[in-house]
Amino acid sequence: MKTIVILSHVGFDNSPYCNYVHWHAKELAKQGYHVVVFAIVHWFPILSHFQKYKKEFIQRNKKEKFQMIDGVEVIYKKAISFSNFLYNSPINLNGIFYYKSIKKMFKKLYQKEEIELIDAHTFKIEGYVAYRLKKKYPNILTTVTLHGTSFDRNTKTKNGVKSIKKVFSKVDYAICVSPKIKHMLEKLNVNNAKVIFNGINQYDNEKVDKEKYKYHIISVGSLNYGKKHDVTIKVVGKLVEKYPDIQLDIIGEGKQKENLEQLVKRLNLDKKVTFRNRMSNEQVSNLMNQSYIFLLPSINEGFGITYVEAMNAGCIAIGTKNEGIDGFIKNKENGFLVNSNIEEIVNLIDEIYSNKYNIETIRNRACEDAKKLTWENNANEYKKLIEQFEEKK
Repeated sequence: MKTIVILSHVGFDNSPYCNYVHWHAKELAKQGYHVVVFAIVHWFPILSHFQKYKKEFIQRNKKEKFQMIDGVEVIYKKAISFSNFLYNSPINLNGIFYYKSIKKMFKKLYQKEEIELIDAHTFKIEGYVAYRLKKKYPNILTTVTLHGTSFDRNTKTKNGVKSIKKVFSKVDYAICVSPKIKHMLEKLNVNNAKVIFNGINQYDNEKVDKEKYKYHIISVGSLNYGKKHDVTIKVVGKLVEKYPDIQLDIIGEGKQKENLEQLVKRLNLDKKVTFRNRMSNEQVSNLMNQSYIFLLPSINEGFGITYVEAMNAGCIAIGTKNEGIDGFIKNKENGFLVNSNIEEIVNLIDEIYSNKYNIETIRNRACEDAKKLTWENNANEYKKLIEQFEEKK
């Protein structure tokens, strides 16, 4: 049977492993492949430093060693992790421990099945493991899919850049979820990069009159500095005098939540801003359906799939120039691009509310473009790479 091996990890959440990786894996399984995911459970040797994560740590270690989920075979393996302690070290200890934890099982799989693809998500740890496996099994197509954060972090250090060049000198492709990441690689003289967009989960929302929700703004993203939720809140603070019916929903969790709540109080926006904790994808889509504008002026964004989900739900999406979504959002055609600047965003939203643009045309184009990003199309692109690689053998 033709097999694909995916390298991933288990995070501090309730998913069996990274959600976006599972949607990708599930679609590959639908295409007829035997998909095996090595989902590493990171084990911290100095647990006392991670007391706040103790409950999650215990739960993660209770995971079964094997699960079959949506036709995908998931194998959980524990590996020692030093987390951020040695992140910038020239020796990738976390990657070494991951590789050691799976190499025997991978060898057994290789001996009994036809492995056509090793697909690593994301760069720092899984990418290193893909590099090691490619050296040992050069006849297997090997890709490292870059989603943004881990890769971007490595571009900022000398050892990180060395690691990027080392890994991509050996693996077959750097799969980039946005043109931005591809351009960053090209600046480092890495020339085996290919853009393959992620898919989105598409829901058939009830058709609503968007004018009814004209002053509803929504923002979805973890509550960290890079998402710039403080900018979004200040934008609403500037707009509320002219548009008293304005409402903002912020969906997400993170360490900046308390600071953001205090900002809302200082600006007297308690009745205008609602914080919502993590919600299901369908619940988020329903709330987007009942919103007019999606605003996320984030920085250091690899792509930003929530923009596309919002476009699919009929929102007017406002993204950040020169970030991952730039190129998919085409300014004034299927959405808007701005700098992460309060006055600039306030002026744009004022123009939108003042009917300066043909919003219905922009919304229709956005919906059409968003519907092209399916997990089926994503899987087909990987399938093409496999077929091309096999032809060259």
